[in-house]
Amino acid sequence: MFSLGSLKSLRPFLKPYKNWLIFSLLMALPLSVLRTAPLILIKKLVDEVLLRKDTSELRLICWELVGISFLNIFVRFFHYYSIRIVVVNVNQKVREKLFSHLMGLSADFFSDQKAGVLLSRVAADPANLDSGIAALNVVIREPLTFMVLLGYTFYLNWKLTLLTFTIAPALAFVFGKTGKYIKRKIAIYQEHNGQSYSTLQEAISGIRVIHLFNLQKFSFSKLSLQLSEITRLLLKISKMEELSSPTVEFITAIAVSLILFYGGLSVIHGKMTSGDFVAFFAAFTMMINPIRQLADINSKLHSSAAAMERINDFLAWKSRIVEAKNPKPIPTIQDHIEFKNVQFAYPDTPDRKVLKGLSFTLPAGKTVALVGQSGSGKSSIVQLLTRLYDVTDGAILVDGVDLRELHLKNWRDQVAVVSQDVFLFHDTIFNNILMGRPEATREEVLEAASRAFAYEFIERLPQGFNTIVGDRGLKLSGGERQRISIARAFLKNESFLILDEATSNLDNESEKIVQKTLENLMEHRTTLVIAHRLSTIQKADQIIVMREGEIIETGSYDELMKKSGEFNRLATIS
Repeated sequence: MFSLGSLKSLRPFLKPYKNWLIFSLLMALPLSVLRTAPLILIKKLVDEVLLRKDTSELRLICWELVGISFLNIFVRFFHYYSIRIVVVNVNQKVREKLFSHLMGLSADFFSDQKAGVLLSRVAADPANLDSGIAALNVVIREPLTFMVLLGYTFYLNWKLTLLTFTIAPALAFVFGKTGKYIKRKIAIYQEHNGQSYSTLQEAISGIRVIHLFNLQKFSFSKLSLQLSEITRLLLKISKMEELSSPTVEFITAIAVSLILFYGGLSVIHGKMTSGDFVAFFAAFTMMINPIRQLADINSKLHSSAAAMERINDFLAWKSRIVEAKNPKPIPTIQDHIEFKNVQFAYPDTPDRKVLKGLSFTLPAGKTVALVGQSGSGKSSIVQLLTRLYDVTDGAILVDGVDLRELHLKNWRDQVAVVSQDVFLFHDTIFNNILMGRPEATREEVLEAASRAFAYEFIERLPQGFNTIVGDRGLKLSGGERQRISIARAFLKNESFLILDEATSNLDNESEKIVQKTLENLMEHRTTLVIAHRLSTIQKADQIIVMREGEIIETGSYDELMKKSGEFNRLATIS
């Protein structure tokens, strides 16, 4: 009746809570018995108590009913609460697993996938699992209740019981058809829902652009179309769900009619007592609820199965950045970093080479600057050095060791990056600086802010270091965000520094302050500078001029200015 294949993947998540799950399932047995127990009292009431008009027995039956109900409170509580413990904890573990996997994926996945789609994978899909996990005790409880009731009806009248089984094939057909249809539509719905998440996320991130270009109507239309498709799918699912329930009730009504007719004849002809008939009819009526419950969880289980398939698909994504089997640690750069005939193309455009046989050396303790027009490959070099991507061919060597053989975390711990696109978290200024080295003391954070010439402007803010910077730091100016980014790099205090056009988006006054902080930061460090404004690299030990992924000039600032080459031309127009 149910397609539970994909839900088997939940086993590792359920295992830590198996005791709670087993306890909940075990509680299904006494709960099923307690639900059936009143039927015995009904039979006794009709066949004995009412006929004999025994008030003492009547009183006893009433007390027994109260006692059964009172006991039901505790059994039902433990049955349902135990499964809720499993549901909420498994949901947390699934979300953590998905988020951890997401954080481990290489950069190309985030280029290929929309943020909203990824968000739906981590947030929405686990939520759709909850009803499926909660249904585990329904799958045990309701069939068990059904079997207890069925056993009792067999005891009362086995012929009449077999007669009611004529509806079983019809019920199985309805469940099978509706289940497959609902699962297919829910999978499509979840995909469209992820796209709507993406559109919503884009609108929130780009709200300033939307206002500036009057794109409100365009954004609304885009989301409205997606929501209309989601609504259409939900209505199709609802139509099938709402059609299946009355169909099941209609089939059940046929069985009820058979019971009334043949059961009534049995009582008239003395083959059944009135108590047997009333108890049988009540038992059959109670058997309808498990059938109805199973019909309801049919769609829930298929919804959860569809969500689990998407989760499994997501967890099957593999990062292209693979840690070496026996990675080599490196304490610090002793000699140099070497690009040796490096070629690179982004995974989504493998035929378009961004770097074409690039070779150069970055000596330890020196400053090397990369210049060139947009598209020359400068930013790609940064992404390769930080191993957001790996080279397509050739190698990057750190003191003679291939970068791919180094311990990834150990290597990234040694690199501090300050870029033009400063990303600040929606948190306090203090915590944003602290992210440079989370174990740092408060004094070290304040010192880093001071060295980055950020301390004074931070202290002037109403909440000082406790000021919330807003989404991506938009409550601060460009220069202030940049200085916080530099303070973060100061706090990290590593030997290799990458400055990726760190002053390109600043006004002249802010650039002077930031440039001064950068010069402080560059002292005694191996530094790679990607420069937009060539005046900022006059003190570089070596300048490498690039064009379309190749090196066309090298030399010091003065040497290159004396040539009538590309650098001289760029300096003239900058």
